[in-house]
Amino acid sequence: MTETVNFINSPSLEKFSGLIVSTFASSLSAISSRTVNLSLDEMVKCDADTLFTAYENETLVVAKEDNGGYETGLLFRTRDITKLADFMLAGDGESKDEIDDDTKDAVQELTSQLLSSLNVPFEEAFSNKFSFKSEDVIKNSSSALFHCSEYYCIDLKGDVDGAELNFRFVCDTNIEAKLGGQDDNNLVDDGSIEALLGNAGISFDDEPAESGGNTPKNLDLLLDIDIPISVRMGSAKLFLKDILGLGPGNIVELEQNADDPIELAINDKVIARGEVVIVDGYFGFRIKEIVSKAERIRKLKD
Repeated sequence: MTETVNFINSPSLEKFSGLIVSTFASSLSAISSRTVNLSLDEMVKCDADTLFTAYENETLVVAKEDNGGYETGLLFRTRDITKLADFMLAGDGESKDEIDDDTKDAVQELTSQLLSSLNVPFEEAFSNKFSFKSEDVIKNSSSALFHCSEYYCIDLKGDVDGAELNFRFVCDTNIEAKLGGQDDNNLVDDGSIEALLGNAGISFDDEPAESGGNTPKNLDLLLDIDIPISVRMGSAKLFLKDILGLGPGNIVELEQNADDPIELAINDKVIARGEVVIVDGYFGFRIKEIVSKAERIRKLKD
């Protein structure tokens, strides 16, 4: 059973598929350090028996959306995913017909990053928490691991550095319950400079605005000042002997859980928390929480 999804009647599914395409393109470009172009080929609703058509005996990434317990996964042609994994490891893009143990670890890491990159954009778009996680990388030989009656199947087409790339994202249709509208409470009502500076921890004396809606004189003095900001992913303490022994390939474990928010600081004072995102191949910072004025004042006194 296969039924093409009608976006005219399902705007939330159109947004859902669009975010998958754009997020995967940006993430794969960053992970592989190559130019990746993607577009939506087709989105259909199907059952488990027809879920893997055209990807028999290729690579299946078994995954789930952890918050809702939804079944999900990725289907790649083995030569495509091994090529991407080799790019991730700073290789020349060597393809393999089979996935060995070393290649499996690389594919697991790549697809984990790819799926987790959906979490923040989905939360922003649908006002719900999402947690996509890769669980296993196997040869696609059976649909027995998938138990739901219906799935959304999103086919993506494109290229990586000009070489053809096609793959499939699948998710059980129950996820549609989480695809609500944008929560207006999360939007910033006051986009004025005063509000933005106030949220950033910068305050100035109350002073009535000049006639004609001009900004206060004391604010004019601040507008052209460069304010360095930093993004902190965590910290660690090491013995001097350990620091002297560091070399390429060593990993320094930070005192922060991978699920903890990243901190945005001005003058070493935390003013916001959020998550790291990738935008056009560059790291960025998406603000999820602005520190309250009371906490900012307390930090300044510390």
